[in-house]
Amino acid sequence: MVKELKILVLGNDPQINQIDFSRLDPSVITLGVNRIWLKHIPNFFFFNDFEILKELEMRPEVVKAVVSKSQCFSSDWLNKSRKIKNLPDWVKVYDRPNKKSLPDSVTTAISIFKSQYLNYRAATFYVAGVSLKWTNPSHFWKELDYDSLNKHDEKWYDPRFKLILENFKNLSTKNNSIVSVHPDSLLNKYYRYEGIENLYTKQ
Repeated sequence: MVKELKILVLGNDPQINQIDFSRLDPSVITLGVNRIWLKHIPNFFFFNDFEILKELEMRPEVVKAVVSKSQCFSSDWLNKSRKIKNLPDWVKVYDRPNKKSLPDSVTTAISIFKSQYLNYRAATFYVAGVSLKWTNPSHFWKELDYDSLNKHDEKWYDPRFKLILENFKNLSTKNNSIVSVHPDSLLNKYYRYEGIENLYTKQ
């Protein structure tokens, strides 16, 4: 019998700084987005933002480390948003399965992962670093004093959170379920919550 896959999906809110990645069970597949490489290089790395691409192109040593450990992918939104003609050959670009939804990084990454990498296998997506509400600092890398071009504030994020939640509601299928591992996420109202320690190696 094929074992169900466990996919730890890593957003970028401050909860990420509380995860002990050295304790993750080796069977857990990590799917991280945007600046997750500052904390952990995942098995699958997704970015949907032109600014992330610019940052990475200025850090060839980071690209080398990420490419050596991750399958890197993005969506057609990257081309559409900036009309980029020549994307680097280390990133694969896929069409978004649902082009009518807000192209947020986490749900877009899960949708493409399901369509391109999952091959109809049963999987549970454990979502970390997605609170869907404003916090200050808003991202884990701000606690690391990382200099970023991201200057968005609460007024920009709040309307998006509602749309992202709707995106999540469209992700669950018979073979794939969503579990929140964020103790203070709005996802907990709609999905089962489990502590991140359940994905750690049992000692």
